[in-house]
Amino acid sequence: MEARKLFSRVGWAFVAFCLVNIAVQLLIGAGIGAWIMLMDGAMPDMDTLLLSQVCMYVFAFPVFWLMMRRIPSWHKPEGEKLSLGSFLMWAVVCFGFTYIGNFIGQFLMWVVGMATGNPPANPVMDMLGEMNPWVMILTTVVIAPVMEELMFRKFLIDRLVPYGQKAAVLISGLAFGLFHGNFFQFFYACMLGGIFAYLYSSTGRIRYNILLHMIINAVGGVVPILLLPGLEDFTAASLFSIFGSLVLVAIMVATIIGAIVLACVFGWRLPWFGGWAPRPEKGLWRAVLTAPGVIGFMAACVVMFILS
Repeated sequence: MEARKLFSRVGWAFVAFCLVNIAVQLLIGAGIGAWIMLMDGAMPDMDTLLLSQVCMYVFAFPVFWLMMRRIPSWHKPEGEKLSLGSFLMWAVVCFGFTYIGNFIGQFLMWVVGMATGNPPANPVMDMLGEMNPWVMILTTVVIAPVMEELMFRKFLIDRLVPYGQKAAVLISGLAFGLFHGNFFQFFYACMLGGIFAYLYSSTGRIRYNILLHMIINAVGGVVPILLLPGLEDFTAASLFSIFGSLVLVAIMVATIIGAIVLACVFGWRLPWFGGWAPRPEKGLWRAVLTAPGVIGFMAACVVMFILS
């Protein structure tokens, strides 16, 4: 398949995912509105993030999957298994660059808030803080890592690697960052998405990505939220929260330093494999950026950024 056409079809699959997700959310929103009217203003008891994931992965994902499976793909045969030491080093790199990307996003939004006089709220943290802890664990530690790794690594990488591993890693990372739809998450999602893309395209084993993604979401997203209530008052019961928070800070500092050191020592040694598909006459990136489906996906992401 000609490169520009392939990239366009991949982009349209992601656009379809976004549109179906939005359409289902609007229908559910209309249903909730009707419920409130019939019940004299009583709000139904529901978890927003779980409902959002139902829209994405029960309704939108099957459409995405049907469109992607019609696009030619290639899967790297499973390579050598990662040793425990290698897995832990990848974990340090993932954690470290996640924290670095998060700091960049937080700083950027702080600058925007200072310039506009209207500090922006982090939509994800606000949503997680209001959720039932068990639902939060289910959605952020189990469902999201599995589905996101299938979408942005398994299905996407398998269709991009014929044009080179570097291009596949970069596109996967950028798409993952854009898909998050806000600047709080954009930078760390790009970095983490690129690391995950390299790991999957090198090993052919998606389970490493899923496990790392679960650990990062648990330690970086769920645990801090669970510790916050215990920090409000200094009591004997809050000592666990204080100790846990100190441990998280130590993990953050250690992994940031470790990730920078590992990147400097081993980054330039990482092996990359080239592509084998015919290169577009006017250049690969021109084919990517001018593909109608890719333009549609970027437009959809811009709308998400504006709405957030």
